[in-house]
Amino acid sequence: MPTLPELHRLVTVSDIDGRTFPSRIEDLGPGMLVLARPLNLPLDHEFAPGRLLFVSWPDPDGLTTATGTLVGTRSRGPLGLWDVQQVGELGRSQRRQFVRVPALGPIELLGGGDPGAPFAHLAGHLLDLSEAGLRCAVRREDARRLAPAMVLTASFALEGKRFELPAQVLRSEPDRRDADAVELVLTFDIGEADAAELRRLVFAEQLRQRRESA
Repeated sequence: MPTLPELHRLVTVSDIDGRTFPSRIEDLGPGMLVLARPLNLPLDHEFAPGRLLFVSWPDPDGLTTATGTLVGTRSRGPLGLWDVQQVGELGRSQRRQFVRVPALGPIELLGGGDPGAPFAHLAGHLLDLSEAGLRCAVRREDARRLAPAMVLTASFALEGKRFELPAQVLRSEPDRRDADAVELVLTFDIGEADAAELRRLVFAEQLRQRRESA
């Protein structure tokens, strides 16, 4: 059975127009979710009480969702809070939603994860990142050594922490900014512990970028 998220869990808030915003559980009560005001919501834009919202968070079995109504907004120091009254029962979907942030820095792709697979050791740079995968750019001639569904190890650093994660090549696309480069989309095959750590760092990186752009 799906259960409510724990305190300080990172969640995604969606509205009836299909817009999605990252948030976090700040408090829980009977039938009530207290959310942090989404970081990427413009400061001059507020949702009025009565708006229907959908709150979701990943778990090992997929995506748990809660439908609720925004009943009020308030502040706790510099932190804006949304009080959301739960409507109906929790639901579950196999489809996950992931917050993706721009990411900078070098990445190494190490091949040979499958028996008999050709070895590849490619250097590139990160473009964006989520707990589900990443996008990076590599030289076009290096990308020819890769194939869809090829198993790799993606080695990169985020917020000073080094990750070496198993990943698969999902697809490659031309790099519109560099004719000699190719963009690779990789998906991770990782457990919940690594996913949770990436989720936490992605949220922190999003907050840092928001502060720098303010």
